[in-house]
Amino acid sequence: MYNSIFLSKIDVSLSNDTYNDLLKIISEENRERCRRFKFKEDSLRTLYGELILRHVLNKQFSIKNEDVEILKGNAGKPYVKGFPIYFNISHAGDYVVCAFSEQEVGIDIEQVKQVDLDIAKRYFCQSECEDLFAKEASHRLEYFFSLWTLKESYMKWLGDGMSIALDSFFFKIKDEDISVVDVNRKTSPFFKQLTIDDYKLSICSMIKDFPTKIEKISIEKG
Repeated sequence: MYNSIFLSKIDVSLSNDTYNDLLKIISEENRERCRRFKFKEDSLRTLYGELILRHVLNKQFSIKNEDVEILKGNAGKPYVKGFPIYFNISHAGDYVVCAFSEQEVGIDIEQVKQVDLDIAKRYFCQSECEDLFAKEASHRLEYFFSLWTLKESYMKWLGDGMSIALDSFFFKIKDEDISVVDVNRKTSPFFKQLTIDDYKLSICSMIKDFPTKIEKISIEKG
């Protein structure tokens, strides 16, 4: 199933036996990474991300788990060896999301929570800051996370990771019309945004009408 979004809610009450059984399914690299985390929530987010990926590869693309080899490109963006399937994973708070596509895709999810909005002056372009602080006070926080997730999804779509300065490009948002201005890379992808509970989610791809229906996956039920 190309061009789709999958979501799972982490269960912090997951038993140790179930947790250890699920660890056996994922790659050795992420297995060790999960074990190094100090907090269980962080470990579960990494675990769930790869489990969603493997679940979809198996159920939607009929790829056996033992045939899944996850590698990383030069900038650290993961891909599945031997299969022309593009995906991107993001997690925040209680949720882990994964987008699949037949083309490069970037996705980011963030929980809308109180932050010092002056941080925008450090990371956003002047025009974005002006747009942000021109909003009514009650709308600024949500707009901040709209911009933040758009920027993250765009950078993940480019595949260059955090080597790109957040203020080297800027967004123009008018209702559902979203565009990026990036004179250095001269790209023109499309963007979609969703709100899930108190979370903001952004998707970046070259597909104008990327489906925004989210399929929920229960990791514990398989």
